[in-house]
Amino acid sequence: MKKYNVKFSKFLLAVAFVFIAIHQAAASTFTFTNPAPITINDFGPASPYPATITISGLIAAILDINVVLNGLRHTFPTDIGVLLVGPGGQKVVLMDGVGGINPITNVNLTFDDEAASGISTSAISSGSFKPTNAFPGADSFDPPALAAGPYASLLSVFDNTLANGTWSLFVRDFSAGNGGSLGGGFGLQVTTPELTTPEPSTFMLYGLGLIVLASLLRRRLR
Repeated sequence: MKKYNVKFSKFLLAVAFVFIAIHQAAASTFTFTNPAPITINDFGPASPYPATITISGLIAAILDINVVLNGLRHTFPTDIGVLLVGPGGQKVVLMDGVGGINPITNVNLTFDDEAASGISTSAISSGSFKPTNAFPGADSFDPPALAAGPYASLLSVFDNTLANGTWSLFVRDFSAGNGGSLGGGFGLQVTTPELTTPEPSTFMLYGLGLIVLASLLRRRLR
């Protein structure tokens, strides 16, 4: 009897391992985009202000999130400030006071906490970067109140929150004399354990398979 209990305990551990593996395998990254152009007006809020993406159908908390800016053009990049506000009110400055004074065209930026470095304050090019704010505490974004500080410095501020709802991207030019645009809008890369509620049939198949496996194992252990 003792030998049977030991073997069955091992079986239960194996079942637990299977469920853990299934859970881990379900983690996926999903992309949501708003490709509408954003005009970066000279010395003021962009149009639209904010640009938004609305997400629905996610039932699990965020594991990781990246932000993509598509087709950035500006004659004086260091003027640009970009702020992301999540549905729960968390806020992070993606870039401000970086990129130098050399004009840029069609630059694609991915903001990722796991990137190797932030954006240079003297030059800017396409690639993946950590959020980079050269003027923390100095620049503030225009109303609405949703854009008011304080601001976080990393995208991890959104971890363990729910992605469902409206995400707002506020873009502002902080100095007079230059302007630009985001020709391809922006996107969000959201990683969660699962996208939508699993179909009941999926759970039924898992359960049926485990019942059959348990039945076969019991027979062999007797």
